Amino acid sequence: MFDPTVFDNLKTVLEGAVYDLDLAGEIVVIDRHDMVDLAHFSRAYTITFCLSSDHKQNISCTIRLEMDLEQIAQELLQRAVRPGCKLMIAFSLPIRRHTTCSLIEGTLLRIWGDKRIIRQTLSHDFPNEESVYHNEVTIEFGRLIYEDNVDDLQAMIPYMLDSLEQLQPFYKS
Repeated sequence: MFDPTVFDNLKTVLEGAVYDLDLAGEIVVIDRHDMVDLAHFSRAYTITFCLSSDHKQNISCTIRLEMDLEQIAQELLQRAVRPGCKLMIAFSLPIRRHTTCSLIEGTLLRIWGDKRIIRQTLSHDFPNEESVYHNEVTIEFGRLIYEDNVDDLQAMIPYMLDSLEQLQPFYKS
């Protein structure tokens, strides 16, 4: 019989929590990927959503769960004391000025705390007359998450919703 990995268990919980909000009408799931990379022997799951009030899907949140070769092998060979996964949360939104990035960082630090790694990457299509930058804001945790973090994973969902709401004023500002 198939014994699910930590990745499978965390993915199931994460997916269920997000789709429950979608069914409740609070968010809209706009993309989902469940990938197995045979070249690097890794697994990755991403699910992207936006607030249901954001009809044009201007600001989105993507949750990414990953398990690499080392973690998968240790778990399957039963050598891992505590197999775990990497978790990353990303927010995407267009902005007009790079100076908005410091305001976005301050907002997310207030929501997520100063122990998180927050990175912002700006990109710009050329030629684009509007001078709009695409801002990809990632929140990293700097550690693995484990099966006993399931409650923490579910508790992060309100932080994601709060972040989406708090990022609304920065949309193209």
